[in-house]
Amino acid sequence: MKSVNHWFWSAFSEHRSIYYRVMLAATLVNFMSIGSSIFIMVVYDRVVPNSAYESLYALTMGMALVIIFDYVLKMLRSYFIDYAGEFVDKKVGNSIFDRLLQAPATVVAGPVGATANTFKEFDQVRDFFTSATLSLVVDIPFIFLFIFVIYLIAGPLAVIPLTAVPIVLLVGIAIQPFLSRVSDDIGNHNQEKQSVLVETISGIESVKVLGGGDLVKKRWEEAATEHSASSRISRTLAAIAVNAAQSAQQICLVGIVFYGVFLVGDGTVSMGAMVAAVLLSSRTLAPLAQIANLFGRFNNARTAYQRLSAFMEETQAATDAQENNSSIRRPELGDLEFRAVKFRYPMQEVDTLLDINVKINKGEKVAVLGRNGSGKTTLVKLASGLFGCSDGIVMYDGVDTKQIHNDDLSRSIGIVLQDVQLFSGSIIENITMGREGISQEDIVNAAKITGLDDFLGKVPGGYEMVLQDKGNGLSGGQRQAIAITRAIVHKPSHFIFDEPTSAMDMNSEQYFIKNFKETYEDSTLIVVSHRMPLVNLVDRIIVMSDGKIIDDGPRDEIIKKLQGQT
Repeated sequence: MKSVNHWFWSAFSEHRSIYYRVMLAATLVNFMSIGSSIFIMVVYDRVVPNSAYESLYALTMGMALVIIFDYVLKMLRSYFIDYAGEFVDKKVGNSIFDRLLQAPATVVAGPVGATANTFKEFDQVRDFFTSATLSLVVDIPFIFLFIFVIYLIAGPLAVIPLTAVPIVLLVGIAIQPFLSRVSDDIGNHNQEKQSVLVETISGIESVKVLGGGDLVKKRWEEAATEHSASSRISRTLAAIAVNAAQSAQQICLVGIVFYGVFLVGDGTVSMGAMVAAVLLSSRTLAPLAQIANLFGRFNNARTAYQRLSAFMEETQAATDAQENNSSIRRPELGDLEFRAVKFRYPMQEVDTLLDINVKINKGEKVAVLGRNGSGKTTLVKLASGLFGCSDGIVMYDGVDTKQIHNDDLSRSIGIVLQDVQLFSGSIIENITMGREGISQEDIVNAAKITGLDDFLGKVPGGYEMVLQDKGNGLSGGQRQAIAITRAIVHKPSHFIFDEPTSAMDMNSEQYFIKNFKETYEDSTLIVVSHRMPLVNLVDRIIVMSDGKIIDDGPRDEIIKKLQGQT
């Protein structure tokens, strides 16, 4: 039914031998449970009436061996389940994370909280398929084996558990549709909670400064209230099935004893057989209580699986298209051209870029200017290959960026985005980002260009200083210096800067601009900035408004036009 290449089911297929062992161990455990009932029956019917104490000793020793063997089997079952869970956690978890890294940025550009919650839901799916659920699945068929054994040893008494089992199953099946609907609600409300939590934590400074605590608290309380209500309904429904199974178990015990007394009285059933039937009926109905819980867990896992599948299918389609197209190796990039380019962000109805036609020659230095929301940042992200255009084509030397291998794009383009992202780890790790072929000399030389080397020479640990919480404690200018060093350390031929020095002081900015101009005189530069020192680096200015290019020409000419408009 599922392909062995499926992101989830392939993990089970690859290590199916483990699950065979789990099922074998669970099967043997069920057979062992019959032994204790038979032991009781033999003691009551043979040993006690005949005072056969030697037989009692032998039977007890045999039973002790059975108990030891049963214990070993249960431990093996637990070990196999845990091992399977560990493997699935590693393989599937890595598969999901790899898909996140490979997917185009636009696919995962939604709310951070919702995306994080999608990954969290993997735990529910994994726990369902790699827990005692496996044992329970094996236990269910043995319900009817136990009833058959009761029939063999106690004849008519088997009718009591045989009647109780379908009633309990019908109760569980009856509440299943309601549990399914509630489970969907729980997933949605949990995602809302996660989104509020992540947004609040990431923007806690703004919340405090702006006095927005009441707003986010209200949003949290609404999401939490809805989630709690849905969870309460789910627990109530599950409790109905669980309590029905437990009540049926008690009724069965009473019913077997009540009916058994009459059967023992007329000689139809022996005392030992009645006691054994009591024990077996308890073992028969025990899985039913677990089945009730299983319904709730199944629905939660089903909802989580559907969300994960939707994410994996969406990212797989985008990744496949990217991989199919990214077949052309381009060790060096040349002229950049936008031809009839349009772009629209997912879930938006209006195009961010409209009919962009522009060419930037290799070695040319260009500034992109415009008001906020004019499309400048989107334009440079398309130039970097981070986004793919909705219509039209973005090319380097006549080759679509969608067809150029991602490694070649990242190697040839040094990019600094407006929102600087630093990661937990050392400064040097944040600079190299795990890329190979970058020497210590390369790092120091790049840091000297940005002025970062001077700063690191004054702090404990220097390049090995460990950053915490996205570089918390660093100034905005220091964060940008790290980001620029990261962009230039691998010596790319093209640079794309989006407000790279907006947080730097004047002296730091001037120092970097001077060094950059001297070092990368022949490189291609596309810079988005309103700061004149950076604009003075370029020879040409492109002006954007409402997603369109409204002017394009030599720097001095465009500046005069803009000054004349103010």
